[in-house]
Amino acid sequence: MQLAIYGAGSTGCYLGGLMQLCGHKVSLICRARIRDSIMNAGGITLTDYTGQNEKVVPSALITRLTDETFDAVFVTLKCHQLEAAVDDLKQLAEDGAQLFFMQNGLDSLDAILNELPSHAVKQGVIPFNILSQDNAHFHRGTEGTLLFHQTSVTQQLAKQLGAIGFPCELHTDMKPVIYGKLLLNLNNALNALANQPIKTQLENRKLRKVYAAAQREWLEVANMEGVELAQFTAVRPSWMPAILSLPNWIFLRLAKAMLDIDPHARSSMWEDIKLGRKTEIAFLNGAIVKRAEKLGIDVPVNKKITALIHKIEKGETVSLTLLY
Repeated sequence: MQLAIYGAGSTGCYLGGLMQLCGHKVSLICRARIRDSIMNAGGITLTDYTGQNEKVVPSALITRLTDETFDAVFVTLKCHQLEAAVDDLKQLAEDGAQLFFMQNGLDSLDAILNELPSHAVKQGVIPFNILSQDNAHFHRGTEGTLLFHQTSVTQQLAKQLGAIGFPCELHTDMKPVIYGKLLLNLNNALNALANQPIKTQLENRKLRKVYAAAQREWLEVANMEGVELAQFTAVRPSWMPAILSLPNWIFLRLAKAMLDIDPHARSSMWEDIKLGRKTEIAFLNGAIVKRAEKLGIDVPVNKKITALIHKIEKGETVSLTLLY
């Protein structure tokens, strides 16, 4: 198949590399900085915490669309970047591509959905953390199952990705999936605030209890909306806050899979802050705050986390003690 990654950064380059390993022709639609890095390195290096170490060469590196056509395009832009790309995305869809939007969080498609042909709009979830390193080297620090809207394209991809060790699940209704993923993604902002590796953060009960409180608030909002969250862990979503709140001596035994990650892995929001980029907080904790206000529910923990991230974006120094 002819596939493309639109907005290929850390996560997009890694995903594109996996699809190239499946034998597809994969074009990376990216910034000139990414293109130059890949060209200078002679390809993309993919590694992970389990020992993966492979190098692939994308079929094409594109910084500006002309008349390219694809069977499917996987859009890995940040949520707030989608609106500026709508003309390109519309062109790709009208030329026959299925568009798979791989954004975390909620409401990212609201600003552009009416501009795109509805039959072409699909969604997906990349569950693992990818860290960008020098020389077009992209490192996966956590585990997870890839999730896609079910189409003929993803049915083929799921078999091929599974064959190379990357399990996939296909869904006809992505809303419970997106809601379930947000339950886990509530750690993105907290990890950025903690300014430490995810593994270290999760071993800290005080920080886990804040994470659990944010999850409880989201579960209450989702319940009021009548949405049952898809399950991503060994336990039901409703049990997650209780597990996270356990004393360390119990949690460290029960949560071995959760802690089986690269000891240096951090959230993408931490990376955004370190690089001075705008974060996706409005589509994560901030989106919960908006929904809660409409429902008349109080979500103080998500409000505090959102406010602290906004302060950091402005260059201010914040204290985690405000969350305890």
